[in-house]
Amino acid sequence: MYVIEINNLSKRFRNTIALQEVSLTVKRGEIFGLLGPNGSGKTTLIRCLLGLIRPTSGSATLFNQYDIVRDMYEIRKRSSLLPQEANCVEMLTARENILYQGGIHSGDVIPKEELEKRTDELLEVVELVDRQHELTKTFSGGMKRRVMVASTLITDPDLIFLDEPTTGIDILGAQTIRTLIQNLSSQNKSIFLTTHDLTDINELCDRVAIIVNGRIIALGTPADLEVEHNVQDIKDVYTKLVRKARLEATIKT
Repeated sequence: MYVIEINNLSKRFRNTIALQEVSLTVKRGEIFGLLGPNGSGKTTLIRCLLGLIRPTSGSATLFNQYDIVRDMYEIRKRSSLLPQEANCVEMLTARENILYQGGIHSGDVIPKEELEKRTDELLEVVELVDRQHELTKTFSGGMKRRVMVASTLITDPDLIFLDEPTTGIDILGAQTIRTLIQNLSSQNKSIFLTTHDLTDINELCDRVAIIVNGRIIALGTPADLEVEHNVQDIKDVYTKLVRKARLEATIKT
């Protein structure tokens, strides 16, 4: 079963083409990575898939039945997003931040009686039980990111979008988040993550797409892409293809 199926999706902002005929699929339980430099269209694609912006052309279906334009409400009930710019409400504690996010959805997605229990579980998962009653304004960047990850998971979504989940945090914090992502996948959750961190790709992703200037230029497992391009590491695949795409774009202009 495909949880995401994208067909020739394009998005234009006035004179800027943000996405160019993107087509890909994501399977249930898969960790799928979208790898690309800043400004390549990664966040725009997520926003289209969640109905936050309308694509200019093309289509996409989530959970094998919901159209991203017509069925936004159903999609949002079964999915969740950790935005790249997400941050805590600093005058709330870690626990209060998670409860706040859960409270937004408690009348629909998560029953109120489950909210406290779910928050307890998530605080253990992100290793913040001992700090749960402290104001998040005192937290490091990595700790705040873990609070936001827990907040993203409070509705127990089937499909989780993570936009640059390990960006801007220390090595230990990043590894905690990677372990959490692996555990979610083992529970048959589907993960769609964007990144420009090759460690995320090597340690996490079942398959990866490389996107440059809004266009998918490679798609496959890291191992298959290494064989296809006759290199030893996905880093070399990425460097080779991004340089080639940028050179071609320069020649066209």
